[in-house]
Amino acid sequence: MTSLRYNLRMKLLSAIFREEISDYTYPFSRRVFLRILAILVASGVAIWLLALAFDKFMITPVFCANAEHISICANSTSIASYVALVLAGIMLVPVLAVFGIKRPLLVVIAATVSLWGATLWAGGSWILSLLWVVLATVLVYLSLIWLNRIRGNGAAILFMTLFAILARVVLAL
Repeated sequence: MTSLRYNLRMKLLSAIFREEISDYTYPFSRRVFLRILAILVASGVAIWLLALAFDKFMITPVFCANAEHISICANSTSIASYVALVLAGIMLVPVLAVFGIKRPLLVVIAATVSLWGATLWAGGSWILSLLWVVLATVLVYLSLIWLNRIRGNGAAILFMTLFAILARVVLAL
């Protein structure tokens, strides 16, 4: 039973990462996929940690000390998550370019739009919040990178825009 599952898994992985030359998509090797996956997990953790640090050590002490900035204080987690998302995106653009991802800035912009407010899921336990942010970051970025393999610029932009809109709807639920 275990060998049957293993064989099915290997067939599925070989079908997904088959390095055929295509007129419609750019190739994507398994090694590049695993490297990008590791970078995205680290990026998700960094987004969560940066958002937490900005909230606890910068925004809350500066703006919540007096009653003048009550709206900023109430939205400190959101503001911190937006700053963390943008900073992580800026750092990911050259990394994605080094791994040979076409149109890395477009991928990062679409992912940032899709993940806007992701660390707002921090209402429960910190480990659950961290897992949600990492999982959402990895899934959104990998999906956009996979869609970005399309060779035509117009088609890639269209599909990534549709994905970003759909992701915003799903993540808002």
